[in-house]
Amino acid sequence: MNPDVPALHTVLMKISDYVAQHGGNRLIGRSLPRLLSESGYIDVDIDSVLQHSDLLGIEGFKQQFNLNRFVHFAEKGVISSEEFAQLQQASDAINHSPEAYAMMNFITACGTKPL
Repeated sequence: MNPDVPALHTVLMKISDYVAQHGGNRLIGRSLPRLLSESGYIDVDIDSVLQHSDLLGIEGFKQQFNLNRFVHFAEKGVISSEEFAQLQQASDAINHSPEAYAMMNFITACGTKPL
């Protein structure tokens, strides 16, 4: 994203660890082909789809940097006040700066389940 959020990778990893401690898996997409194969699916395929705000518009990306998504983690101490401040700057930038843009990668997987 532009402007860069230096703490973004660290914040996402901290949230991922927190979610995992509570039974979730924020990174489940990385395991989908293996999970589908182990569940009996055949012809498993995976796609990676890149989306960029310059092509799709910035509106769809704003929710990803909505501060309400991160308040809980700040209140619980999962992310620091400094990291939350960086997310707030990113949110302000993506909502108000004409120079802001973002790119995201989405993973999809599919397969066929034999009868």
